[in-house]
Amino acid sequence: MEYLTEAISCPCCHVQERHTVWARENGYTAVKCLECGLVYVNPRPCSSMIDDAVKTGVHRELDHGRTAIVRRSGRNIKIYRKHLAAMFRDMWASGGPISWLDVGAGYGEFLEAVTSLAPAGSRIRGIEPMKPKADACRQRGLAIEEAYLTDVNEEYDVVSLMNVFSHIPNFYEFLENVKRVLRNGGEFFIETGNIGDLESVRDVPTELDLPDHLVFAGEENMRTFLRSAGFAVIDIRRRRKDTVENALKNCVKKMLGRQVTLALPYSSPYRSLLIRARLESR
Repeated sequence: MEYLTEAISCPCCHVQERHTVWARENGYTAVKCLECGLVYVNPRPCSSMIDDAVKTGVHRELDHGRTAIVRRSGRNIKIYRKHLAAMFRDMWASGGPISWLDVGAGYGEFLEAVTSLAPAGSRIRGIEPMKPKADACRQRGLAIEEAYLTDVNEEYDVVSLMNVFSHIPNFYEFLENVKRVLRNGGEFFIETGNIGDLESVRDVPTELDLPDHLVFAGEENMRTFLRSAGFAVIDIRRRRKDTVENALKNCVKKMLGRQVTLALPYSSPYRSLLIRARLESR
């Protein structure tokens, strides 16, 4: 079977052929834009291959036996709840019901954290295109549908996107769909890494997981994306991921032959960015 790829311009600044090779993994190349610093897979899988991988969790052209279908983590619920409690303190204190849509909800850990904090009467919903994950959530009674953002017609006060950014080929187009389902003055909450700010792939405390992950931004890239779509950043937090636990996991991955860089804990400039932004103009 032939697997098709396509050469692309920078997904952030749209400049063509102004990049340098930044990393190679699983037969794919990640380049760094010399204009804006964004890191992205180029050439990347064609659209039909990306869509198939989103639905199944498997890149069929890769022969390493791995999938994007990871396990549910109860620990993540506590972590998300902690950050949500701090970053949305004003919303929880208001006492009024809210509507919240989580896009790419996975196994529902983030949705559970939001539900635990939201005032009574709130409408909390998630969508997840990967059938095994959506099925697992429904079996646990969570309000998660197997769907894409383009399938949503209702309006919400908040839309969230947790660690899904790197899977999205065209984030500008995605943000237009976020705006479509947000009420006036609604908010967008996103978590993603700052890989675009790093000088070397050796600074990343885990694998890149190419081509499941297609795009890697830095903090200024994210501000550019949001600003261009009419969003104003109202809060941003930076969370370490290079913990002792992560270092131990990487040792195990290395022994299994995975492409990870071993480093001392708390030595990486990598940060997970938690960004709260408000829609100011359509």
